[in-house]
Amino acid sequence: MLRKTWVFFALTYAISWLLWLPSVLRSNGLANLPEIVGLAGMFAVLGPTIAAFILVGRESGRAGMRRLLRRAIETGFKKRWWIPTLLLFPVIGLLTTGILMLMGIETAVWTPPTLLTAIGTAVFILLFGGGLEEFGWRGYALDRLQTGQNAIAASLVLGFFWGLWHLPLFFIDTSVQAQAAIPIWEFVLQQMLLAIFYTWLYNNTRGTLLVAILFHTIGNTSAALLPPYFGTEIGRWVNFILLAITALLVAITWGWRTLNRGQTVPQPSLHHPSA
Repeated sequence: MLRKTWVFFALTYAISWLLWLPSVLRSNGLANLPEIVGLAGMFAVLGPTIAAFILVGRESGRAGMRRLLRRAIETGFKKRWWIPTLLLFPVIGLLTTGILMLMGIETAVWTPPTLLTAIGTAVFILLFGGGLEEFGWRGYALDRLQTGQNAIAASLVLGFFWGLWHLPLFFIDTSVQAQAAIPIWEFVLQQMLLAIFYTWLYNNTRGTLLVAILFHTIGNTSAALLPPYFGTEIGRWVNFILLAITALLVAITWGWRTLNRGQTVPQPSLHHPSA
């Protein structure tokens, strides 16, 4: 299983980084390319998903690919898990802003988004801003990482490779990472922490990808629409501390080995004999 995970990471990086490469070259003056090359980068976020379906297809055929796809519409889990899925990121984002205000630290001028803007941003992020990555990160890699190690360790390993996968974006002048001037090590550390929440929700909702996709989409949408703290160092660290405290409470309450009170870790994509 571990070997298959490394193959997944390698294939994911190869697909996404190749699609980001033209924008990296253009942004850094290494090639005189037209602005339209940036369109290729929009599809780089699908790298994890493309890699997952390629590997699942090889391992389990079309039936396995259909199972992976169906997991994005499954809702057979306890409905209370909708609460952290929909509200965790917005609440922590608003708390971050509140703490910055109490500290007397001003953020940039912020105009609350209209409902239409919020919906449009969420749809765009779902398609091109991270939501659909989850077929790969959680749908393929997490299942396999949890077969040989505890949930926290699997989350940190996945979070590291998930964070480092974003590296080309730090060299594309129009990306959020470049414009916020966040150091790559800080970003990777943040993704490692965030991965704990994904595993927690994933393991408590029977491995449904719908929750992971929505959680990813809402998290990125919140960062895009809430008062801007991501572009300041103090704002990022306040947010990181709040996330770290919450993650610690999750690990203590639900157990660091499985993050679901000791129940069996779901492995929905591994039930096929050849998987």
